[in-house]
Amino acid sequence: MMLMLSNVEVLLLSIVNEKPSYAYEIDKAIDHRDMRRWVRVGVASIYQVLKRLEEKDFVYSKKEKEGRMPDRKRYYITDTGKAALVEASKRLLSGLEWYYLDLNIGFETSDLLSPEEIANCLIKRLFKVQLNIKKLKEMYLSQDDTKFKKNAVIKSLIYLREAEEKFLQEIIQELSTSIHQ
Repeated sequence: MMLMLSNVEVLLLSIVNEKPSYAYEIDKAIDHRDMRRWVRVGVASIYQVLKRLEEKDFVYSKKEKEGRMPDRKRYYITDTGKAALVEASKRLLSGLEWYYLDLNIGFETSDLLSPEEIANCLIKRLFKVQLNIKKLKEMYLSQDDTKFKKNAVIKSLIYLREAEEKFLQEIIQELSTSIHQ
């Protein structure tokens, strides 16, 4: 049985699988692909996760020197890492995840707010959601049709935001009705 990989481990393993990379290159790939819109991964955690993947024998590293730069570790995927990545990809594509949303925590902690304050906060969030939908749609339309992975991620984010938009509109309407009664 394979070890269960975290989403960040899977993500880094996937990037190393595409091209052996330094931690810095991995961070830049994450930035370039706008992955931080949908996954929480900081620069420091990249180094920690790579160390964990190396301890699990999913990657190995070689110290390399380029020009006058100091030695750096380049990470390579192992056969065990490739097998773990395949299994993780299948699990993530076929499984069902829970959503850990800041919005739900906001609702849970809103006891000290008046209905008007809650509605005002949700109206601000709705505006941000609508802007985000617009930006995501622009990104989607500007994509090359051959970029399946990126298009699928953007489309998924659009649909999730559109569902959130509808939900927020309903909740704001309910709050508005209760305020005016």
